[in-house]
Amino acid sequence: MKWSVIAAVNNERVLESCLLNSPGIKSAVEVILQKGYRSAPEAYNAAIEKATTDLLVFVHQDVYLPENWFDSVQKAIETLTRTDPGWGVLGVWGAIDSERRAGYLYWTGEDDGGSPFEGVKEIKSLDEVVLVFRKSSGLRFDVRLPGYHMYGADICTEAIRRGKKCYAISAFCIHNTNIGGFLPLQFWKCYLFMRWKWRNNLPIYTPCTQVTFWCWPMFRWNLAYAKNWALGRQKEFARVGNPRLLHQQLIDRGLPCAEGVREASQAE
Repeated sequence: MKWSVIAAVNNERVLESCLLNSPGIKSAVEVILQKGYRSAPEAYNAAIEKATTDLLVFVHQDVYLPENWFDSVQKAIETLTRTDPGWGVLGVWGAIDSERRAGYLYWTGEDDGGSPFEGVKEIKSLDEVVLVFRKSSGLRFDVRLPGYHMYGADICTEAIRRGKKCYAISAFCIHNTNIGGFLPLQFWKCYLFMRWKWRNNLPIYTPCTQVTFWCWPMFRWNLAYAKNWALGRQKEFARVGNPRLLHQQLIDRGLPCAEGVREASQAE
C-alpha cells in the first residue's frame, strides 16, 4: 500500500527531532514538507496536488511515528475495505460525542491518550495531529479557515456531509507538543469560523471542545484557564528533546498507551 506523508513546517529543529526522526515513515513513498504557507488548508491542498500516491497522511511536524506505525494504519484500512470501502477520514484521536473520545496516542505531559483497540471507532471529528484520507475521495481543506486549527473537525464534517464516515484507528504515536491548556487566539478565530460555516449543523463535537451557537464552551474554557493560571494550577506542557527515547521510556514504564508497541519494540 503506497502512501505519502505531508507536513506543514515552521520549525526545522522540531521537524528534524520528531517527524523526520520517526522510523514509522520509512515505508512512505514520499515526504512532502510545506513551508511558508499562511494556513494549514493552503499548505495541505497544495501538497495534495504534488502527491503521487492516492493515500495521504497529514501529520504535525512535532509527531513521532514509531516503527511499524503504518502497519497499524494499513490494518485499519484493510478492515474498512471490507466493511466501509467509502470511508472518509481516519485519525488517531477523535470525538464520538460531547463526552467520549476514541484513539491511541501520547501527548507529552499527558498520560491519558487512550489505549490499544481492535478495529476502528466511528467518530464525529478528528484531532489534526494525524489525518488520513485518499486523494481520490475528492476531499479538500477549506482555505477560508484561518490559520492552523480546527481543520480536522472541518474536513470530517464535510466528509460526513458527503455521506462518508470518519474513524479513529489504533495507530500509536507521540505528539511531542508544548501546547496544553492554553489555546491561542487563532484557535478561537477558527472556532468562530466553524460556528458560521456549519451554523445549520451545530453542535459540532471536536476532541477538545464543542462548537455551539452561543459559544458557551469557548467562554468556559478561557475562564477556567484564567482561573487555573491565577491560582498557579495550570499544567505545563514541554517538548522532549528525543521522542525516540521517550517512546522507549513509555514502554519500560508499562503505560496503557504503550502496550500495543511493546512486542514490536522488543523485536527490533
